[in-house]
Amino acid sequence: MRLIPTLLLISSLGGAFAAETAARIAAPAERPLIQIAILLDDSGSMNGLINQARAHLWDVVNQLVATSRDGVRPQLQVALYHYGDTPALAQPLLPLSDDLDAVSQQLFAINGGGGTECCGLVIHNAVTQLAWSDRREDLKLIFIAGNEPFTQGAVDYRSACSEAIQKGIQVNTIHCGPAQAGLAGKWDDGARLADGSYACIDQDKVTPQITAPQDAQLAELNTRLNATYLAYGHQRVEMQVRQFDQDANALASAPAAASARIASKAGAAYRNGSWDLVDAMEDKKFELSAVDKEELPTELRVLDAGQLQEAVAKKGAERKAIQAEIAKLAAERAVFIAAEEQKLADASGTQTLGQAMRTTIAEQAGKKGFK
Repeated sequence: MRLIPTLLLISSLGGAFAAETAARIAAPAERPLIQIAILLDDSGSMNGLINQARAHLWDVVNQLVATSRDGVRPQLQVALYHYGDTPALAQPLLPLSDDLDAVSQQLFAINGGGGTECCGLVIHNAVTQLAWSDRREDLKLIFIAGNEPFTQGAVDYRSACSEAIQKGIQVNTIHCGPAQAGLAGKWDDGARLADGSYACIDQDKVTPQITAPQDAQLAELNTRLNATYLAYGHQRVEMQVRQFDQDANALASAPAAASARIASKAGAAYRNGSWDLVDAMEDKKFELSAVDKEELPTELRVLDAGQLQEAVAKKGAERKAIQAEIAKLAAERAVFIAAEEQKLADASGTQTLGQAMRTTIAEQAGKKGFK
């Protein structure tokens, strides 16, 4: 699989951060859709894989935020499965969702399992259980990563991959271990049957932590950004706590992951209209007057309808200004990180999960007309 030079990829993403936030494109009735299901082996030997998924989630999101088709930003939906413990395969950890904090929350909740790693079964379940788009022009991808033979389990991987591609879902396989072991275990065959890509990674590879000059200021801006959220609804407290928790999880995973998450929070894919008044107001169907006073932030309950509208609009303007600052710094940071990564390039050529996913997404999105 051809690797995209890091500097070119990151530089293009950096420029897109600023452009995307400075001038958001009004979405038509039907936006392009990108749907990705991530299937992770959670057996004991795959702790490194799960950690890589946690560390690189926001890098992948940022790459997708930087894409467009015919000048229109796509809607992003992510689903998550873990396999390696057969009972856990009955339902997805998270169905296809645009709630990126929920994706992060579920990733950090994976504790590991064990048993038989049934690739065919988890692919079949992802194909049949998730609400995939029926539009052929939408980008629909499955990424499955693990180290055991692809042939394990009662469901034949060949039939599972066949039913995937019949729905226009490409299956990309990521073998954790040597290339020859992946070939012997039929990981390449699974990708071939579903028009996907096959890659091998070192699941225990630790990416060098690069501190960028912009990191401290991004963290400060993130604190200000969080203060613009006006939580409403019966789960308003839980949702705001969850947002803070995922900030903390990203930081604990890697400082670079924290900065990548902050950049994502300045982009159009990070939306929380189900619990935040500012995001909710961007939906023309949302009626602010219909929200129960008792389910508003305490400081807003004493306001009349006009004052409430004005307060939400003021927070929205404040948020956009902060997001623009974040976008500018994120673009500068991306260029700095790319240059540093070039200096630290690993001569072995081994990839991480995030690198394999970003390369595959760039190639397959391009074939669907995304830039």
